[in-house]
Amino acid sequence: MQSAIEKLRKYREENYRSHDEVIELWKTVLSKHNLSSLGDEKWLVLEQVFKCALHCSQQPIALECLGQLTKEFKSTSHRLSVLKAMYDESIGDYEKAEQVYSALLKDNETDAIIHKRKICLLKEQNKIRDAINELNTYLELYQVDQEAWGELCELYLLEHDYAKAAFCAEELILINPHNHLNHERYASICYSNGGYEFARAYYFSTIKFNPNNMRALYGILLTSANMKSRNLNENSNKIIKEQILQKYKETMPDLLPFVEMTLQSFISS
Repeated sequence: MQSAIEKLRKYREENYRSHDEVIELWKTVLSKHNLSSLGDEKWLVLEQVFKCALHCSQQPIALECLGQLTKEFKSTSHRLSVLKAMYDESIGDYEKAEQVYSALLKDNETDAIIHKRKICLLKEQNKIRDAINELNTYLELYQVDQEAWGELCELYLLEHDYAKAAFCAEELILINPHNHLNHERYASICYSNGGYEFARAYYFSTIKFNPNNMRALYGILLTSANMKSRNLNENSNKIIKEQILQKYKETMPDLLPFVEMTLQSFISS
C-alpha cells in the first residue's frame, strides 16, 4: 500500500492529473486496506480519490469516499459542503448544488473556487449567457486570472460575439505577452471576424515565439489568400510554405505530396 500512497502524494504535490490511475489504485489497493494508519493524510487521500471518481463518472466510489469524510467532519465544514455540492453536480441535482454555492458566496463573496464551481455548474446546464455574467463578476475581483479570461473568451465565441472574444484575447496577451498560444488565439479570432491584416500580424508574432506552431503557419497562408495585396505577401508565403513542408518531411513524410499540392492551391488561388 505504501507505494500507492507515495504515488498519490506525488500527484497531489505536483498537481498531476491521472484520474484513471488514481481510481485503479483505489480499486486494487487502497479500498482493501485500513487507511487510519495514515493519520490526517487519510482525509487528503479520500478527497483526492473522490474528485478523481467524479472525473471518471465513478459515482459509487465518490459516494463511498464522501461518506467517510462526512462521518469525520461537521456538516458546517466549508470544504465538505463544496465536495457535497460537487457530488450533487455529478448526479444532475443542479438546483441543490447551486443553493450550496450561493450560500457559500454569501459568507465570502471573494471565494474564487466557489465562483468557478458556480460557472462550471452554469456551463453544465448550457446556460452560457448566465455563465458569461458570472465570469464577468468574477473578473471584477480577479482581473489577472488567465484561466478565467480564456474561459470567457471561449464562451463569447460560443455566442459568436467576436468583438468581446477579441477583447478577452487581448487581455490574455497583456497578462502574458510571451505565450504563443495567446497570440494564436487572438489571430484566429481576428481571422474569423474578417480582420485579416491583424490576423496575419499576430500569426507572425505567434511563430516569433514558437516557430513550430503549425496553426500559425497555415494561418499566415490563409490570411494572405483573403487579402487584396497578395503580391506583397508572395515572398513571405513561399518561405512559410517551405517551413511547413520541412516540418512534414521531418515528421510525416507520407503526407508530403498531399500537403504540397494543398499549399500550392493556397498560394496560386
